[in-house]
Amino acid sequence: MILKKRQLVTGTLVLALSAAVFVNWYYTKPQTQQTAQNGKESVSVTDTVHNLGDAEYVLSSEVAQKDVFVEQRLKRQQSHDEAEEMLREIITDSASTEAAVNEAVKKLTALSDRITTEADIETLAKAKTGIDCLVVLSDTGAEVIMSKAPSDSATVLQITEIAMNKASLSAENITIIELNG
Repeated sequence: MILKKRQLVTGTLVLALSAAVFVNWYYTKPQTQQTAQNGKESVSVTDTVHNLGDAEYVLSSEVAQKDVFVEQRLKRQQSHDEAEEMLREIITDSASTEAAVNEAVKKLTALSDRITTEADIETLAKAKTGIDCLVVLSDTGAEVIMSKAPSDSATVLQITEIAMNKASLSAENITIIELNG
């Protein structure tokens, strides 16, 4: 009698374990291929089952935009550094005339002011709007490249006002651009 109970319990456990393995396999198999008949054509449908916890690489547009901003800031910094190096060479060169040295000092001061102004506008625009931006100043105006479109006209007005105050420009000389990407 005891032997039959053990065999019955063992058989039940084996059956339950087999059922659990089958259910697990059924719901986690990687691909299921079904063929459906649609009139005269045969259509193959493939469904992929994703397991919870599987790692997936996701590259969002926000990450890509940050990479573009980092790359553009690096390029801008390199061009500023090259201009600064060239001006410093003119200043330190003993063969340079006094007029050339004075002009180089004036341009170096303007370059330093431009770098500071670009950084100030970027920082204030991000603080006020929460949108990352890249500012490129020229002698005639400013371009503000935004990571996403400003949500309303008040945001555009805030950015324009910041650029006008910091760079002493008129509103017509300030361009706000959304980064596509």
